[in-house]
Amino acid sequence: MSLKKQRLFWTALFLLMILASFIIPFTPLLSDLTSLYGAFLFWSVFAIIIIICLGLITAKWRNFDER
Repeated sequence: MSLKKQRLFWTALFLLMILASFIIPFTPLLSDLTSLYGAFLFWSVFAIIIIICLGLITAKWRNFDER
């Protein structure tokens, strides 16, 4: 995959995750859980997903100027 396509993919993915962080807590998706447990579960899972994505992005960084 070219660098331009990768940037577009990661940008779109992060925009979707940002939208999800605003939309999901206000939907009845977590309504069966107590307010505190639902919020803790959502933000814990959300944070783990973000950390994994950022790890995948930074794992392939290289400094090509050191030749």
